[in-house]
Amino acid sequence: MPINTGLAQVSEHLLLATVVLYALAMLAYACDFAFGRIRAPEPAPARVTELVGAGAGKAGALPSGGPAVRLRDGADAGSPQATFTSAASPRPGFWIRSALVLTSAGLIAHIAGILTRGLAEHRVPWGNMYEFITAITCMAVIVLLAISLRYKAYYIGLFVLIPVVFALGLALTVIYTPAGALVPALQSYWIAIHVTAMIVATGLYIVGAVTTVMYLLADRHERRVAAGHPSRTTGIMLHLPKALILDRLSYRTILFAFPVWTFGIMAGAIWADQAWGRYWGWDPKETWSFITWVVYAGFLHARATAGWRGRRAAYIQIVGFACLMFNLVGINLWVTGLHSYAGLS
Repeated sequence: MPINTGLAQVSEHLLLATVVLYALAMLAYACDFAFGRIRAPEPAPARVTELVGAGAGKAGALPSGGPAVRLRDGADAGSPQATFTSAASPRPGFWIRSALVLTSAGLIAHIAGILTRGLAEHRVPWGNMYEFITAITCMAVIVLLAISLRYKAYYIGLFVLIPVVFALGLALTVIYTPAGALVPALQSYWIAIHVTAMIVATGLYIVGAVTTVMYLLADRHERRVAAGHPSRTTGIMLHLPKALILDRLSYRTILFAFPVWTFGIMAGAIWADQAWGRYWGWDPKETWSFITWVVYAGFLHARATAGWRGRRAAYIQIVGFACLMFNLVGINLWVTGLHSYAGLS
């Protein structure tokens, strides 16, 4: 079927509006840091033994900046057994409410832009690097809103939208690809299974990496304050929760992303067998997907068994995310292989 150029142009306009709305949401989040309510200084989380019964906090709840933070005795902040309870969060202020509205409006335009692109091409709209980036940034914003509403973690909004706006800006300018048909190798129903899983996992990994960087900054700030040294980031850090909370939030995100990434690799292997007659051929894309899997598996294993928590585990996760980004950008742009579908000339 011929490409619907009118719908393709509508998609471009919607994605451009998405960038504008996200940029305005970033500004609102930044204004909250500049003019919003500063959280009260928190004492170090105390370890207490909780009894099972009435009054126990809801399992898995994350604190949102309240001073009353408890951690079950014998449980690590990154372990699934750790339970946090906190005082009720204050109602979000004007800037946060504005940022959430703008982010939600941007997400609606973002989804509409992806859908109209697919309708214009009569296929799933992730057959090249331009479409893949628009999809993973959309997933990252979905995760952002889900975390913000579920855990009241509004403080991550600015830091997640910065890479999202940057990536979308590059997608609409530098790596833009006109609407077109899929290359023959991608004309399979497996693209809706394999690539969708990779999109979901990558969006989660983006949020996990951003939260990990926030954790490292918060941890450095707390160490400097504990040592009696001044910190230039004191104003920003007073708007964030304790480093412990950021560490746990990042860990939870990776816990969800990793099995999705694993499924995506398995689905890709099955698709490779149908397309090329082998499950695995150490193509550059396959190799770096596996390297990324190994690093993130090492991160989860280290936290679960080796006691590598906190900064050491965070560094492993950053390495995993660097591998992921090289797989997304470097392999597509600079390395020739069977997965060279960037769509760039």
